[in-house]
Amino acid sequence: MGKGNRLSFFSLVIGGAAGFGLLWITRRAWDDCGVKVNGVGNGPTLLFVGLPVAMVVNIVLFSVVWRVMKKGGGGKFLMPLIGALVAIAIADLALFSWAGTPAGMAAPICPANVPAWWPEWIPT
Repeated sequence: MGKGNRLSFFSLVIGGAAGFGLLWITRRAWDDCGVKVNGVGNGPTLLFVGLPVAMVVNIVLFSVVWRVMKKGGGGKFLMPLIGALVAIAIADLALFSWAGTPAGMAAPICPANVPAWWPEWIPT
């Protein structure tokens, strides 16, 4: 497997898994707090808007951080992988804070649309 193929494989697998994880958390938060986007069910909104955004952000971010760390002498595999995973985690928390807890919408069940299961020490 060539070097470019390895990066493409890892970026698709890890970025894709992180994108689906972000959508799962967002869907669960919206369902628990009664958030409805434009009066429609949350499934189509997340599938056709959220999934492409999450996938593109995670895949591109993984690729960029991986390449920058490898060129900067960050190691061959482990450190670029850890750096890319940390970058994806930070980006996904930011995306969840923005889209998963929509402040502009009424909060019928949860205060500020933050579900009760979300840890208080992680800001939204």
